[in-house]
Amino acid sequence: MTSADMTKLAIAGGILFAAYKWGNGLMKAGAVAVAAGVVAKRVPYVKDVM
Repeated sequence: MTSADMTKLAIAGGILFAAYKWGNGLMKAGAVAVAAGVVAKRVPYVKDVM
């Protein structure tokens, strides 16, 4: 993973954290769903299935 990839993930993580921290219930659910999708794409054994 390059530093450019890490920067993109950090920015996305910050946006998702802000949505979870200060958003309403619907925004919190969306932030958790998007974060779960990002993690699923990065975990090797889940990535192969998706």
